[in-house]
Amino acid sequence: MSEIHCPHCGRKLAIDHGAAFCPFCGSALAQARPIPEQDAVRELLDSVEAQADPVKKYDLLIKAQEQFPDSLAIAEELLFLGRLHVRNPKTLDFSVIKCYLLMIYLEPDTIPPAKIEAMRRELFNHPDLDRCLALSEDQTAFLNRYLTRLSSQFIDLFLYGSSKYMRRYFGFGLDSRAPKLLAAPTARMMAAIRHDMELTADQHSLLMHALHAAFSTRMSGDTQWLLKDMEELGIALD
Repeated sequence: MSEIHCPHCGRKLAIDHGAAFCPFCGSALAQARPIPEQDAVRELLDSVEAQADPVKKYDLLIKAQEQFPDSLAIAEELLFLGRLHVRNPKTLDFSVIKCYLLMIYLEPDTIPPAKIEAMRRELFNHPDLDRCLALSEDQTAFLNRYLTRLSSQFIDLFLYGSSKYMRRYFGFGLDSRAPKLLAAPTARMMAAIRHDMELTADQHSLLMHALHAAFSTRMSGDTQWLLKDMEELGIALD
């Protein structure tokens, strides 16, 4: 058994390599690559995950990509590593974190306008993302997975992990209040995405649905406060 993703609906599958159809959406599955190659890629990614140093992670991923240039899994990990491998340990710079791109929709006033433009472009147009899309059999499904994962990481780091939004004092706070406390900033992000005239209609929809899905998963399905705040701001999912 091996865990893979359906290229059409993006759902995780734990099925035999020879399965012909996705059990969730019924779409035909492409012929899986030989098991030895899949196992080798998995071993390489396990070694990357076990490595704490972003520079060493990057080096391992580059070598893995050279060995398996057609591996979407390896390309995806390079995409999400972002620029962590070029960080300066002496300087606090959140922009090296890939999911920080979404900060343009949470606290745009903290980012220079020229940098906002660059961050918006990187969100949907970047060589690492282009490589992943080229390797993906369903580009829309991959974009959805990419944006949902990016949103999940952003919520964890910059909303749930923030004493400003979680109202923690000396590191203490009631995590059970997260669905309510984080609803307002997430709704504001939704509104900012909706009103971003530089995005296409498809990009609006993909990003808003991804952020909503990530919030719902992180809050165990409790989206009542988010939907209430979105309604007050006059926005809704397509």
